[in-house]
Amino acid sequence: MVVKYIRAASLDEAGRVLASDKRARILAGGTQLLTSEFRDREFVAVDVGSLLPRGLERTTEGLTRIGAGALFQDLAESPVLPGILREAALGMANRNVRNAATVGGNLGAARSCSSLIPAFLVLDARVRIHGTPEPRPLADWLAEPAGIVTWVEIPAAPGLRAAYDRWSRTACDISVLTCAAAYRLQDGSLRDLRIACGGLDARSRRFPELERLFEGRPLPGRDEAAAAVAPLLRPIDDLRGSAAFKRLRASELIAAALLAAREDPL
Repeated sequence: MVVKYIRAASLDEAGRVLASDKRARILAGGTQLLTSEFRDREFVAVDVGSLLPRGLERTTEGLTRIGAGALFQDLAESPVLPGILREAALGMANRNVRNAATVGGNLGAARSCSSLIPAFLVLDARVRIHGTPEPRPLADWLAEPAGIVTWVEIPAAPGLRAAYDRWSRTACDISVLTCAAAYRLQDGSLRDLRIACGGLDARSRRFPELERLFEGRPLPGRDEAAAAVAPLLRPIDDLRGSAAFKRLRASELIAAALLAAREDPL
């Protein structure tokens, strides 16, 4: 429940409000603040929607830059982004939500079933924070979030292949599980393998235990991969699905993403 609305004139002002009032929450697209989580919680809405960059850029050196104010629909329709990010953006509910939800908001909310975070993690994304000169690895920032994210940066990754998959009850529903995989193929074997999932833990994260399982080995078949992954998963129970259900569906998603990445070089 909004008890006060502040339209910040600058990101500096927004930062001061966040630092001085524990109830303050960043407002960009607003889709997160409209959820039931905030229905009975008093908060101060600090509107920065017009202050965040919305650009989508790819430099001549191969660096991809995504403004924190970019909408999900911007990503879904972008010709400059890797396919994995377009697919992840399309996985966000429906077009009405995608035309409001922002990249920065998705990172800041850090929901277990985040659409973008698994894809960003396997691409080794970094975030730029307002007032801070150097970018931080996204994984580090998620562990200790602080400040206002202004840009997401994805380094060039020659030879990397990547894919994303999700499961939801309906095509327009919030995701129950999300999964991303990326790797290089060297002499027929998986190298530099990254696997990240959402919906299994309280936060989306990479799964090094799964990466070690397949690193340096030939790409497995779908059934083989799912059977190998399932015993290593320890999903949480929540309203969206039981641990047993999530273990079954997540193992299939991970196997599907591994195979799909073979056909989708960055």
